[in-house]
Amino acid sequence: MDVNIGPVLVAQRKAQHLTQQQLADFIGVSKAAVSKWETGKTYPDITLLPALAAYFNMSIDDLLNYEPQLSATEIQHIYAALKADFDTKPGTEVLTTIRSFIRRYYACYPFIQQMGLLILNHFDLLPGEDLAAKQATYVPEAQALFVHVRDNAQDVDLVSQARNMEGYTLLLLNKPQAVLDLLGTRTPAYLPVESLIATAFQQQDDLKAAQGIYQSALAQYLSIMMSQFSNYLQLLVKDPAKFAATYHRGQGVADVFAFGTLNPVAMMNFQLSAATGFAQQHQTEALFTVLTAFADLFAHLEFPVVLHGDAYFDQIDDWLAHLDIGTQLPRGAQQVQSGLRDYVLQSPAFAPYQDDPRMRAIQQQLKGSEQV
Repeated sequence: MDVNIGPVLVAQRKAQHLTQQQLADFIGVSKAAVSKWETGKTYPDITLLPALAAYFNMSIDDLLNYEPQLSATEIQHIYAALKADFDTKPGTEVLTTIRSFIRRYYACYPFIQQMGLLILNHFDLLPGEDLAAKQATYVPEAQALFVHVRDNAQDVDLVSQARNMEGYTLLLLNKPQAVLDLLGTRTPAYLPVESLIATAFQQQDDLKAAQGIYQSALAQYLSIMMSQFSNYLQLLVKDPAKFAATYHRGQGVADVFAFGTLNPVAMMNFQLSAATGFAQQHQTEALFTVLTAFADLFAHLEFPVVLHGDAYFDQIDDWLAHLDIGTQLPRGAQQVQSGLRDYVLQSPAFAPYQDDPRMRAIQQQLKGSEQV
């Protein structure tokens, strides 16, 4: 966020043929204070801004030469702060703050995109009668933000992301045909631009930068692949052979790349998807193999989870830091931890196994990790 009050004060003062002393006398400060404001060494106290704006017949935003744009770091910090507010403040208050930020930075499209994601990721914590009512209220609100970005942003990648998130909101609103109309009916062809970037670095003999590009691409593809495995498993419950083959292939990929260390929450989502399917298929031994691995990973995980590289992916931390919300997860630590734990404790799929000693042991292990 850029604030450039100094040049504005200089221009307005000279336009009205005022000296620094005359302006200082009107505001009730020293000439030295005005000089520091104009040179950018200090800023006026916030209580003086209305008087300065009125004196020059300007809005406060115009006085500050306010640019409604936020840096990537500022967006990350605001997202993190709002996410943390859900742990300590009523949903009504958080929603008011979110909407205030949206109004203020409505032309900062990367920020608006993240506010849409923030609402989608937390609408269950916002005010409303029940989850269905909240979804009906807040998903369209998030959708409108994505449409605003799609229709106005100039960044091609941002527009594509906004379109995809609009499609996700349409799914949540049970409008499948609208999703197909928006996104098409076939997997789009993909040109891996990171290969071009890495090759350009290679041609400049910057091998470290080229390696970092490939590492970040592989890490991203790996997370996407594991998410796809999780979703695909849900479609294969009635085909036990295909389900088992898909689980073992996904687990094999996870083992090779130590995915539980690289992205533990995504790994646990994969495990829960597999465990749910095995439960529905009455594959008891497979169920408890997966749930035991899930409980062990959960018990040893420190919340809040911060994404980072590892011994193999040793050049991705800078890439992670420059993602839209940085190394943080979209939901707060408390929500992530309780959501994962409560799924095992409360899912109807696991109800038939409540009397099994292995299930009781797993539940006890999860309950022992209730504090973030």
